[in-house]
Amino acid sequence: MPTETLEQFIAKHKANKEKAVEFIDYLYELMRKYGYDNKPSELYNKANITKQTWSKLIGGEFSPSLNTCLKIVFALGLDNHECKYLLKKAGYTLASSSTQALIIRYCVENKLDIYTLDEYLSAYGFPLIG
Repeated sequence: MPTETLEQFIAKHKANKEKAVEFIDYLYELMRKYGYDNKPSELYNKANITKQTWSKLIGGEFSPSLNTCLKIVFALGLDNHECKYLLKKAGYTLASSSTQALIIRYCVENKLDIYTLDEYLSAYGFPLIG
């Protein structure tokens, strides 16, 4: 006989607080590296993320969306490795089989801003990030 119901099993694995904690820990590490450790409001404002969303994110109330992660990537000016690692911590990847992902990777690797990314995404018919 199972020790938990199917609903309990799904909820436990979907919530995966450990992954959220790993993401937050790495985000704080990046914030320290790039000088935002004492001024998170500057970062979330630069990333165009609301204070409410930021508080819920940092509080581990939910996992960030891919768009939120990418806003943080571009606000911090992360390099390719840091971008991949942050996205991995949030449960995302930028697969080479996806044109949208390749556009994002191109912009990260070439240190382009989020506005240029949005121009490229729009030109290819993808939704905007910023």
